Amino acid sequence: MTTINFPTNAARYIRVTQTGSAPGLFWSVYEFNVYGTSGTAPATPTGLAANGGDTQAALSWNASATALGYNLKRSTISNGTFSVIASNLTMLSFTNTGLTDGTTYYYVVSATNTVGESTNSSAVSVQPVSMVSAPLSMGISGGQLQLTWPQDHTGWSLQVQTNVPGAGLGSNWVTIPLSTSTNQMSFPINLTNGGFFARLVYP
Repeated sequence: MTTINFPTNAARYIRVTQTGSAPGLFWSVYEFNVYGTSGTAPATPTGLAANGGDTQAALSWNASATALGYNLKRSTISNGTFSVIASNLTMLSFTNTGLTDGTTYYYVVSATNTVGESTNSSAVSVQPVSMVSAPLSMGISGGQLQLTWPQDHTGWSLQVQTNVPGAGLGSNWVTIPLSTSTNQMSFPINLTNGGFFARLVYP
């Protein structure tokens, strides 16, 4: 048995070539073993963040040590199956376009190198929102004034003001808490108020 030691190198393919011969002699390889370390896959990326825009989501994350690229994955279900939408990214950001306003999307990112792929990062969610002005719809039910606006405008703030009779529209707008997380709100009807005004504002 002959053992041949090679200097340490990174290699994906190894070829054995016979370069000489002698009359009446021959040689053969009946077993070929390669020993060494292949390195490790990169660490899981951290700091994944997402910001929604009109039919798009802007994503960014922190660099992972030893990573050569990143795979960005998306799902429309929390903790669902994530599909790769962009692979081998070399930048630490990506803008996903062509989305549907008012729909919630979930994202994870993984890091890759020549050894393999990391586990997925923690998921983040984002909901793209339309930037086009939309009208408010009003209705009355059970002594409540009901305001609604399109689902794809979830993320806009609802502002209201009430004024004494004859005062008309003023500048005393009040932003309603949590209105950015819904597309409908109700208010009790108060006959002592002369006027009730409402508007949507973004951001």
